[in-house]
Amino acid sequence: MNEASKTFVDRTIADPEHPVTLFSLSWCSYCRAARQLLEQLGIPYQAFELDRGEFVEPRLQDEVRTRLQQLTNSGTLPQLFIGGESLGGYTDTATARSNGKLAQVLARHAIEWNNPELKS
Repeated sequence: MNEASKTFVDRTIADPEHPVTLFSLSWCSYCRAARQLLEQLGIPYQAFELDRGEFVEPRLQDEVRTRLQQLTNSGTLPQLFIGGESLGGYTDTATARSNGKLAQVLARHAIEWNNPELKS
């Protein structure tokens, strides 16, 4: 794996200016659902669509996806990170919303969100 790709992923998920990061694909229904869930809950996030822009280059996309798989033990997208912590894909995020884990992770990383539904 190219060190630059590894560094990009690691720095991106650890960026204190953008603590919520979603890696996704533009055409993926689960990715779209994850984006909609974050928006519905008022959680600010940055997204990287790995089939657009600079990621269209297959080698770069493969390297980023390889690094994500190393970090999450999953080869699927989307992959959501909060404060550098992997929350998983859409199903994991929806479950975390239902069982209160999402609110706990957001609170643990002092991430403010706009939807009172998550706040206790």
